[in-house]
Amino acid sequence: MKEPYLKKSVCAYCGDAPVSHALFYFASLVGTNLDNHIVKVTKYAPNFLKYFVDWFILVFFETFLFFKLAHLSSDINQAKTFRSRVVWEEAKRRGIEMQQLIIFGKPTDQYRAKIKGKTVYFHSLPIPPQFLSMKKNWDDKFVLKKELAKKNIPIPYYFQFPVFYPQNIEKIFSKFEKPIIIKPRTGSRGRHTLTNIHTLEQFQAGINVAKKISAYIVAEEHLEGDVCRATFVRGNLVGFYRGAAPFVVGDGVKTIHQLVVEKDKKRPKRVERISLGAEVAEHISRSGFKVGDVLPDGMRLSLTHRTGRLFGGVTKEMLDELHPSFIPVLKQAATIVDLAVVGFDAIIPDPTKPAHSQRWGIIECNSLPFIDLHYYALAGKPKNIAGMIWDLWK
Repeated sequence: MKEPYLKKSVCAYCGDAPVSHALFYFASLVGTNLDNHIVKVTKYAPNFLKYFVDWFILVFFETFLFFKLAHLSSDINQAKTFRSRVVWEEAKRRGIEMQQLIIFGKPTDQYRAKIKGKTVYFHSLPIPPQFLSMKKNWDDKFVLKKELAKKNIPIPYYFQFPVFYPQNIEKIFSKFEKPIIIKPRTGSRGRHTLTNIHTLEQFQAGINVAKKISAYIVAEEHLEGDVCRATFVRGNLVGFYRGAAPFVVGDGVKTIHQLVVEKDKKRPKRVERISLGAEVAEHISRSGFKVGDVLPDGMRLSLTHRTGRLFGGVTKEMLDELHPSFIPVLKQAATIVDLAVVGFDAIIPDPTKPAHSQRWGIIECNSLPFIDLHYYALAGKPKNIAGMIWDLWK
């Protein structure tokens, strides 16, 4: 399997997933306000309306091709995301013809495949249309946490608010034990998220960063632990991934910069270098340090909130090691959202120890999960989740 690459971004806060700030802000403004109406329409729409939507997508797709505004590509190396690539690789193994839509010369995450003689269109993951409806917008962090809290499923303490409405920031800040996290209400991959916030000034800075791509902000308790991804297909837990952020440990002699350089020389081949850019500098400053400071002996310092080997951290696929006490709780969350394919992100100190023995919580849900996480981990046995998704067409 070809190794993924790390995308470069012109925005430090977007990380490896750069997006148009204006478009994301507009989508958050419109999508959040209309969420209840959209959900009701899609949930109770008659079949003919759902068929019309499928037909419209088909016509849109084919019209672009007919007028040569777009073309189809069979080059798997142009896959828009790592998620789409593992799906494409599995399609090839099964003899499924899959092509990518290229519009105005630019690869998109839209695909066409032929399954059992039928032409289907999909965005990244080939989830059959009958499994795509959602009772609520589960990708909305506020909506998800509100519903999980009703069933006493562990979540961090949180508070959400619109950025365009006057708020008593001091009052919101005072509601939390420190540190705090600020993030957009919608979105994924850690975009425009600030962690380890201790002061009111840092809190305001976090709001300023998050509101660049979202009209609604979530303030959240900062749970200690690694980011874990639990992925479900048809209610079955099929993958459990753990990603740790990069860190250094002080010796009382070397500066943080020197410790990073030293760590980089010993990094595994598949781990990317730690980028000492603006985001990392701001992150460690919230712990009271600068890159040129000497780190006290024995002190462990996290360098970024971004986890995984693409940011200098370590990763592991560890479904077989997950303590069984987590499984019923995670399954209950999967039952609540009732999606055929879903991924939950949780912060857990140690997934191998009993759930009740530690402070942990689910922080978000992904209706289009990045299943590639379960393939490219540094350690553990990869899970063929793409195959399980293609099996939904049987």
